[in-house]
Amino acid sequence: MYFSNTGHTQAIAERIAAATGSELVGVQAKVPYTPADLDWEDQTSRSYQEMHAGKIRPAIEPIDPKKIASATTVFLGFPLWWSAAPRTIDTLLDNVDLTGKDVHPFCTSGTTPIADAITKLRENYPDIRWHTGRRFATSLTRDEIQDWATED
Repeated sequence: MYFSNTGHTQAIAERIAAATGSELVGVQAKVPYTPADLDWEDQTSRSYQEMHAGKIRPAIEPIDPKKIASATTVFLGFPLWWSAAPRTIDTLLDNVDLTGKDVHPFCTSGTTPIADAITKLRENYPDIRWHTGRRFATSLTRDEIQDWATED
């Protein structure tokens, strides 16, 4: 499963799905984000407001629960927003039961590490078996995916 705005996270998710034989499930905001919504320097932008104005849960398009129910392992991808998973991921996790599943989170970011995002996800969703998170660049190899997917 992945949430992507600009295509970077989707590209990594596609590589992970191909390398692991996983089904690709995209998470879509009901109201798509515009470039202005994603302007992290603008404190009035939608993304800034969602990340800084409390417990906001933007609506997402429905996810077929059958696609998730049979999975034992989930690769969960997202871009980092202010060192955290976007609130769209919180909406997903509030509405899709991943209890007891092995979840391997990954993110796309130019320089920000994933550690703070994973800490927050573990605190907010303790019933999920979180594995080591990983930040990926666009030059991801099949071997890197296999190594990460079998860690811990």
